[in-house]
Amino acid sequence: MDIQGLGVDIANIRKMKRILSRKTGGRFVENTFTEAEKNCAGGESSHLATAFAAKEAVYKAFGTGWIEGKDVELVRCRTGAPEVKLYGEIKQIAKKRKIRNIMISVSYTGDYAVAVAVLTS
Repeated sequence: MDIQGLGVDIANIRKMKRILSRKTGGRFVENTFTEAEKNCAGGESSHLATAFAAKEAVYKAFGTGWIEGKDVELVRCRTGAPEVKLYGEIKQIAKKRKIRNIMISVSYTGDYAVAVAVLTS
């Protein structure tokens, strides 16, 4: 198992709350989060900020910059541990680079959510 990329991101939960309260907040959510992420978050800004940080951390690990919000999905397995699913262009990039696993760790407290992603081959 070789490490192919590392990404970290921190998101401001208060800022996410402000974004969600704007009239364009609904469009932001629709364009950025999958149905599973929205259902898991239940409208909680802390959960959406955590998912957003996870997406950013994954894109940073790939070194591509942001491609498409819904193409990186943060899901919870039965144990509650977070997992990442890829779709679209970033999935093709992962396949081309022979990325076999994406390890992700997420957390939040107070005003901040953080995520760390590690790509392995």
